[in-house]
Amino acid sequence: MQGSGSFRLIVRRGPQPNQIYELTKDVISLGRDITNDIVVNDPEVSRHHCRLTRGSGGYTLEDLGSTNGTFVNGQRISGARPLNSGDLVGLGETVTLAYESSAADIAARPPLVGAEPPYAPAPSAYAPPQAAAPTYPPQPAPSYPPPAYPPQQPPLMSEPLGAKPPDYQQFGYQYPEQPLLPAPTGMGRWFFLGCGCLVVACIVLSIAGALIIDANENLRCGLPIIRQIYTTVNPRSCP
Repeated sequence: MQGSGSFRLIVRRGPQPNQIYELTKDVISLGRDITNDIVVNDPEVSRHHCRLTRGSGGYTLEDLGSTNGTFVNGQRISGARPLNSGDLVGLGETVTLAYESSAADIAARPPLVGAEPPYAPAPSAYAPPQAAAPTYPPQPAPSYPPPAYPPQQPPLMSEPLGAKPPDYQQFGYQYPEQPLLPAPTGMGRWFFLGCGCLVVACIVLSIAGALIIDANENLRCGLPIIRQIYTTVNPRSCP
């Protein structure tokens, strides 16, 4: 049993987690009704659930005929039960309150959820040695055979007019051997030259004759064949 000192209830589980209730009265009632000293608004809690009575050594817990029962450290009580510092008081199955007494016990209790620790540990000056990174011998670079490319094609004839034609033999292109025609020599050359001159003379004589006939009305209209040709083209060319 504890001696005289301060007492409190801390909500560990329930509608208001970490809520602290200081116990200062000799008789304290707990329940869902607003007329209680400690109001716990939970469906598992009865309107007048239990009562705390202060004695010479601390508080005694008593169930007031609640529907879901009053528990101390997981055991349901039926009569008055003295409380020790650190006991867990259960109201039904959904509400848990921690009973604490004296300043020493309060300082030793675990920190609340979301609260900061009372102190921060000093950083340690000892640092474990770092493992050295493994070293590996240099690896020779792999050698690969040169790729086999297809023979390069000669470029297209896109050079400007007058440019030097490309040398296709540098691209591996071989010209097929073709027989060359023999150039005309001797009598053959004079024969082709005479034929060309004869054709030119015939054309010149034909043009000159046509101009003469067209200018001379007697020749144009006197010869029957020429007259028929002119009258067919232009009936008024001969009277």
